[in-house]
Amino acid sequence: MSKSKKKGKIIKWIIIAVLLLLVIAGVVLSRLSNKSSGPVGTYTSGKIKKQDLYKYVTMSGTVDGKSSVSITGDPTLKVTKLNVKKGDEVKKGDILCIFDNTTLQEEFDALSASSSKTQDAANYSHGINQRNLEKAKRDRANAISQAQQDINDAVAKRDQAYADYNAKIQRYNDINQEIDRTYAEMIDAADEEAAKAAETKWEEFKAQAAALNVELEADHAQLAGYDDAITAANRAYDTIVKNADDALQNAQDTVDQEQYAAVDEETTEKLKKLSQQIDDCTVIAPIDGIITELNISEGTLPTSNIIMTVSDASSLIVRGKVSENDILSIIKGMSAEITASALGKDVINGKVERIEMSSNGKEADGSSSGYAVEVSFDDSKLLLGMNANVKIVLDHKENVLCIPYDAVQKDENDNCYVWKADKTAGNNYKIKKIDIKTGFEADYYTEITSGDLKEGDIVITGTSNVSDGDIVALDTSEE
Repeated sequence: MSKSKKKGKIIKWIIIAVLLLLVIAGVVLSRLSNKSSGPVGTYTSGKIKKQDLYKYVTMSGTVDGKSSVSITGDPTLKVTKLNVKKGDEVKKGDILCIFDNTTLQEEFDALSASSSKTQDAANYSHGINQRNLEKAKRDRANAISQAQQDINDAVAKRDQAYADYNAKIQRYNDINQEIDRTYAEMIDAADEEAAKAAETKWEEFKAQAAALNVELEADHAQLAGYDDAITAANRAYDTIVKNADDALQNAQDTVDQEQYAAVDEETTEKLKKLSQQIDDCTVIAPIDGIITELNISEGTLPTSNIIMTVSDASSLIVRGKVSENDILSIIKGMSAEITASALGKDVINGKVERIEMSSNGKEADGSSSGYAVEVSFDDSKLLLGMNANVKIVLDHKENVLCIPYDAVQKDENDNCYVWKADKTAGNNYKIKKIDIKTGFEADYYTEITSGDLKEGDIVITGTSNVSDGDIVALDTSEE
């Protein structure tokens, strides 16, 4: 390569380097110019504040009675009398409506007449069998009582025999002691007369001992017989119990078999069913409440098996559905806030009363249509059938320093920070990056547990492409 060409190439690279430096310098100057002359953009903002934070699960629902009863009726029978309208207040026991029972009554009367004679015969037979059963019970009790008495008597005789035997042994031992004593007196007598008297007593005691010994041997031979008598009495008791139980079971079997004998079970059941159907034709209010659903009219057939619903208006709830994503977070007894268009801005306090841990059907896409939740409340401003919105409080924290949730940014190491905005002039603010740590998270606000921030400080919310020291304009309309 010639020297001139090499020199030209060097000059070319120098020119390129100079142009790059000019571009960089222009960017820096533009940046500095922007910082000094005006904001780099307009951003939304929020304020640091102290307040109570809450986590909620929301649901929409309808005001209903805590105790609601759906009343059913026979859709094949005509309503002959209707005593209520939707919205009426009723008391337990009030006659709500009457169905035509003419056909049912005629069928019952005919069937009852055909089976009356058979039933009378069955009743007579049952009376005899029942008396035999009661007699078998009494006979069993008496036999067992007597057998137990026999055992008790045998035990008493055995115990008395052993007591008498032991008493004779004691007497035998006492006499032997007298024999030894009088023998000693006879040997040690001072004269012949005293010796003779002692010998006479000695002979008498020996004779008594010999006679008593004969009795003891005879009594001892009889003791085993008393023990055998007890054994025999116990065996007799077992036999009596078995025989009495067999007799009682036979009597009971005879009574039990009556259901398969003369009485036609099918007819009896049909009569019971007809009787119940006739009774059901007069529909009675099962509870105090209000008619919240009415599906019948006088002189027509019902359009549904459920003819009406009675709801207890003295104790109201809001019944709604919660998604499967939220249902496991809800626990019975949690507090709730209830709002409704009828209340205006008022809020009613409530409590989770009941949770149905099974889904109420599926949506078109196969997902769960929700899980029913009931929230009770004491306020009387809401009425049955009104729509209401409920916030179920999952958790809360009181009087904490917090920040709008969308003001929190994260760096590549997942550390949290915010852009703090300090007012300069007009509506311009200078921003500064502040590292923070967060705590309790609510639906919109997040607790700040550390960081150089205080109540009233302003931070940028939403996504922001800014740098430390930038001058920005803020839209504070949402603070």
